[in-house]
Amino acid sequence: MSAATGLIYARPLRASALLSSMKVAMLESDLPSRLLLLGAVPPEFEAALATAGCSTRICSTRHSLVQDALESSAQALLLWPASGPELWPAAGHDQQAELDDWLTALELQRQALPALPVLPGICIARASSTAQQQRGFKLGLQVWLAQAPASVPELLQQLRWAGWQTARLGSLQTQLDERRWTDRAKGLLMTGQNLDEAAAYQLLRETAMHAHLRLGEVARSVVQAAQQAEALNLAGQQRMLSQRLVKLLAQRAAAIEPRRAKVLQDESCARVDANLARLRVLLTATTAAQAWPLAAVEAAWLSLRALLVGKVSAAVLTQADAAAEALLALSEQLASAIETGSGPGGRPLRLVNLCGRQRMLSQRLAKDALLADLLPGFDAARIAQGLSGFEAGLAELEAAPLSSPEIRASLDAVRAEWLRLLRSLRDVQGPEAAAGLARSSESLLTHLDGLTARYQQSLQIVLG
Repeated sequence: MSAATGLIYARPLRASALLSSMKVAMLESDLPSRLLLLGAVPPEFEAALATAGCSTRICSTRHSLVQDALESSAQALLLWPASGPELWPAAGHDQQAELDDWLTALELQRQALPALPVLPGICIARASSTAQQQRGFKLGLQVWLAQAPASVPELLQQLRWAGWQTARLGSLQTQLDERRWTDRAKGLLMTGQNLDEAAAYQLLRETAMHAHLRLGEVARSVVQAAQQAEALNLAGQQRMLSQRLVKLLAQRAAAIEPRRAKVLQDESCARVDANLARLRVLLTATTAAQAWPLAAVEAAWLSLRALLVGKVSAAVLTQADAAAEALLALSEQLASAIETGSGPGGRPLRLVNLCGRQRMLSQRLAKDALLADLLPGFDAARIAQGLSGFEAGLAELEAAPLSSPEIRASLDAVRAEWLRLLRSLRDVQGPEAAAGLARSSESLLTHLDGLTARYQQSLQIVLG
């Protein structure tokens, strides 16, 4: 601690080279001209700052911090947790508790306005713990004073030091973040493309050089693209599961392997819950346009789930089908919002979305065939619509230029299973045909799951 100012240094200074570079950086940096004053800065200091050419904005209450930070365009912070006009609080006042409140307010402000840069700052507090200083360092408070500076120039010099230290720590944090993103991107490429670590790293480096970007920027884009593809896959699964659950409910009503249908129904319910939990994580940082359909999907799922327990009747099947259609529509909105968020280069994600829609149609066809036999007056035209829709989607996937030998093999397997399903429909009619379609739909779903996973993991997805 400096005897003259009571300065508590944010970091130990050990090398003369560091001191020299610090002095040069401080001399070359501009003085902060816009300050955000937190707490109870003495009026004489506020007036002296104005005389020195600093524009100030006082934030005297923690509740207005977010608005003041947004509107002030401040370049630095001065936190002075004192009460009243006196320099130090009166006896009995818990300054550490007040300091904790201000630090909490700053943390909430960072959460509310993550796009704003971290501002360098000074905290003037006679009583502060090591834990409080560590919290403050993360918020930009790089200088802690146990007593007031002797003059405004000295205060501004300390702010210069805080700015240099914040920039230095920000650079180190950027390097650390880039290393983390790079490690995550390498892992994705190693898993999805069957590469070793060296080859995955070389691929990232070459991509960065060709795109004239930093390695960390490319790595972050790879991870985000993979997360977006995963989110789209999961949203597509919700469409499929909405139809599969009613298909399995109808199988139980028609006594088509009812025990197995019940097991698959319970597994599908657990899968919906797991998908929604993962989607909440993946979509946390997305726009409101992508986030609001998720809440609606969750509400629609609760409505459908309530109909899946107990005895199955025609009335229950009718209600469950309506609830499944509502869940399907909302899941479609969610998937479309995620695909739209991929921007103009989202052609690969469209293939993930389209493949996911094929999964849904495979289950909807079987569901509609079963309901046509179980529910009087059911619109059997939906089956013909589903057949034509599936054929059109499969043809688009087969014609897509983004492919690989593994994807082509999966497409061939899907086509072969689809033809078997069509032959079954042509050769057999009535309840027996519906039962065969229900079984074939499960085999088709397995192939489509594998195809969707290959699209999700493809190199075009993560680097396109």
